[in-house]
Amino acid sequence: MPVETHPDFQIIKFVIHIHDGEDVEVPVQGADLIHVQLPGGIKYHMTLHFQVKNRRYENVKYIQVVKKAGITIRTTEYEIGSYDPSEEVYTKDFPESETPGGWLTRGNYQNVSTYYEGDEVLIATPWTLELVAKK
Repeated sequence: MPVETHPDFQIIKFVIHIHDGEDVEVPVQGADLIHVQLPGGIKYHMTLHFQVKNRRYENVKYIQVVKKAGITIRTTEYEIGSYDPSEEVYTKDFPESETPGGWLTRGNYQNVSTYYEGDEVLIATPWTLELVAKK
């Protein structure tokens, strides 16, 4: 089953900028499944790439819920802003974060990234984060 889409608020991709490492580009638009593999204990920040079509979107926000074995580990919320329709691909940088480190934290985490306009859900995208040992 392909990743959920929205006709007017389209997530193109996100890029994970790993400090002292290579960027990880994660396509969202047209993806069947999103699986991201990162080393544990690294600092990174993320850039979201998206398009807005047909109408203005106001007070857009992003909420990410991270679970392991069905237990919520972390919830983060970021304001994305307000955007007019355009052919331009907008970008939004999120603050620095860090993956959990240590062998006990390795494994798969189930995530849902949900995009809202006010209280209305625009898109809810499930994806998997796999934490691996640093190389």
